[in-house]
Amino acid sequence: MVSFENNLALVEFKSIARGIYTTDAMLKAANVSLVLATTLCPGKYLSIVEGDVAATSKAVSTAFEIGSTHVYSAQQVTAINKEVIDAISGIVKQTITDAIAVIESQNMANIISAADISLDSAQVEIVELRLGKGCGANSFYIITGELSAVQEAVRPAILFLKSQGSLIAYRIINSPDRSILRWMEPAKCMC
Repeated sequence: MVSFENNLALVEFKSIARGIYTTDAMLKAANVSLVLATTLCPGKYLSIVEGDVAATSKAVSTAFEIGSTHVYSAQQVTAINKEVIDAISGIVKQTITDAIAVIESQNMANIISAADISLDSAQVEIVELRLGKGCGANSFYIITGELSAVQEAVRPAILFLKSQGSLIAYRIINSPDRSILRWMEPAKCMC
């Protein structure tokens, strides 16, 4: 059995056909496991694979080699909290506690890193992590916890996103109205 250390390779392609073809090549060339492979609007493709540092590095280099000019962006993200990887796969906390924070970015790798920073900074949980699929170029995540913990978790994530030039917006909502939250369920999202 392969031992994965919560490292990811994220590759966005300008072409769906080239994205599928190159993802297959990445899986064959590197000892990685597919976390997510999906189309993006308009006419792009996203692949996320997980493996050890060397394997995810090999997956990124294979993406550039095979995908060539069809690679829109590629990045390796290391030592990610398992909850973030679960959230990418749609496995998230279903209950909201005291407060929520919504953090939005235009860069998928940066939003994944920011979510990891939030989880490592305070006692919070991910409610949703949505990569810019049908939401144009924007990705976001929502965390929940006690208000003070949410505030503590947001600070370093926002500083990171600002330093990368990819922060779009963020908001902390204390005691969110439950009728808003029911529309955040992935099954209700048209993204």
